[in-house]
Amino acid sequence: MLVEFREKVNQNEKVQKLIRKWSTSVLMWSKDLNTGFVLQVEYGKITEMKKADSIDEGNVRVVSGTETLLDMFRGKENIVHLYMDGVVETFGSEKDQIVLDAVAKILWS
Repeated sequence: MLVEFREKVNQNEKVQKLIRKWSTSVLMWSKDLNTGFVLQVEYGKITEMKKADSIDEGNVRVVSGTETLLDMFRGKENIVHLYMDGVVETFGSEKDQIVLDAVAKILWS
């Protein structure tokens, strides 16, 4: 599923135009399983995905339950609504969170 997500991000022209200068690491952390993955973003492309060692990894952290995270990746849940409803928590700089929100809107709207 992460591979499909990476391809969707890396091949979407609108997303690439928006984040072509963005480099960061994004932690996707499952609260119920106490585990996660780090997505390394280099100039708008997801270049690496690896298992996280702890919840402290990543410049941006997205934290929720496993099913919610999976539904986000599948596009079944509107990530913006999940943020607003407090189902998903994000941590990181305001700029990184805004970029993440914009990517989500493009991919799932």
